[in-house]
Amino acid sequence: MPSPKTFSTANATGERYTLDPAKPGHVLVYRFADKAKATDWRSRRRNTVGGGFVKPSDSVLNDWALKQSSYGSQSENTNDNPFLSVATDYEALYGRAEGWVKKILDTAPDLGVFSVPYDKLYRPSPTKSLSKEETEWLYYDGDAELVSYLKTWAANPYKN
Repeated sequence: MPSPKTFSTANATGERYTLDPAKPGHVLVYRFADKAKATDWRSRRRNTVGGGFVKPSDSVLNDWALKQSSYGSQSENTNDNPFLSVATDYEALYGRAEGWVKKILDTAPDLGVFSVPYDKLYRPSPTKSLSKEETEWLYYDGDAELVSYLKTWAANPYKN
């Protein structure tokens, strides 16, 4: 099985993203959720084991990345999933989101902005074109929770 791709400017060619000028090797990512619910900012795997966990092999990571990008929230809600979906451009995500994703974006109260190291962001190989259009990347949180890279909280600009 192929290895997953990590974020790089080459792997994100043609997509909208912002590199963090204050932290070389970091890119800004966004996640819509409820800042008051810690479980919204952790992978199901982290929530299940109660903390960090050993990084799976590249083939296992790629398998999880494929499941997440192919089955969306059905995969994200599986207890062994080590990923959280994030986007490098929340406006592109909103504009291209599938119906079930749009429901989350329309109801989540908060938008978290994070400065994440490139090597924590994955995409499966092969990558669906919709994932690229949405600027979706998968944050691996076995080493560190996403909130450890928090830059700011914002109100969700799309909340109904």
